[in-house]
Amino acid sequence: MNISSRIVTALVVTAVIVAAGCEPEKTIRVKRGASMLGLEGEIGQETLLADGTRVVVVDELPSARSKKKDDVILGAVEPPPFYTAPPYSLPGVSPPPPPKPQPPKELKLREVTPDGKIILRAVMPEHVMAHLVEAVRTREYAPFYAQMLSKEAHDAYQRAGGEAVFVEWAEKNRKDLLTFLNRMGSNWNGSEVITERVTALRMRYRLDRRNLPDIRFEIVEIVNQGGAVRLAMIR
Repeated sequence: MNISSRIVTALVVTAVIVAAGCEPEKTIRVKRGASMLGLEGEIGQETLLADGTRVVVVDELPSARSKKKDDVILGAVEPPPFYTAPPYSLPGVSPPPPPKPQPPKELKLREVTPDGKIILRAVMPEHVMAHLVEAVRTREYAPFYAQMLSKEAHDAYQRAGGEAVFVEWAEKNRKDLLTFLNRMGSNWNGSEVITERVTALRMRYRLDRRNLPDIRFEIVEIVNQGGAVRLAMIR
């Protein structure tokens, strides 16, 4: 056996070791000019081994994806497996789209339940003022008394006689209250209403009465309790 045959035989053995566990190879492709392997043959030169394996000299090695089922390509590297994201997704299956954000729910300042109960809500001082105007205007005092007074004010009225005392005060001052509250509401962000911070959770709103001498009331205080605002005082 000449030197070239021995080199080719060695390559076959090497290819079999690399592809251990696979079926016997029938074709081996080697790149022309692989001097370190002693292969200097012309492109297209073929050598047929005794076991039927065919060795072909090529100019460039084809990619691993284009090789035939029974080919062995020396120097070819298998591409890494392809996965979609996340890794456990099935190939070619896109992940589901993220859920669409829900629009914020509208705050209902006043709600009437099926059984007729009235629920009042307020997260801003203006809401408290609007509820008080409506209570005085319609004489619907009970929901406001139960839900819109601060704990301090509610406890004070309870000691003095409860809801009846609050209703008596509101009715006695109804006209002046409506004039004052409407004036405050129309100038809430204007120059006639002066805002003062009493404590971290208590705000005072003062109506400038220099040009309004006939208005009896002057001050409203609103307190934040548990994320909701409540009426603390009117004087």
